[in-house]
Amino acid sequence: QFPHQGNLMDVLWERSALKHVASAHTPTLLMHGENDNDVPIAEAEQYYIALRDVGTDAVMVRYPREGHGIREPHHVVDWIDRSIRWYEKYFPK
Repeated sequence: QFPHQGNLMDVLWERSALKHVASAHTPTLLMHGENDNDVPIAEAEQYYIALRDVGTDAVMVRYPREGHGIREPHHVVDWIDRSIRWYEKYFPK
């Protein structure tokens, strides 16, 4: 959909995770590069705040100097460690 094809803001809102956050109950781990040019970190921050506001367990991790993908070795290790701990917490054996 393009701006000249109806009300783009309505279309974007319909597709927005924020619109549906009140029904989100799944614990959520957000990990985001601060220099992401594809998905602005502000969008992840808004979603994180909204999740917390509705009582959903959520954690937000910011990686400095990282873009859309996590590349620095110590950030990759942290990303993997956090992911494993998250899954172990919510999907115990």
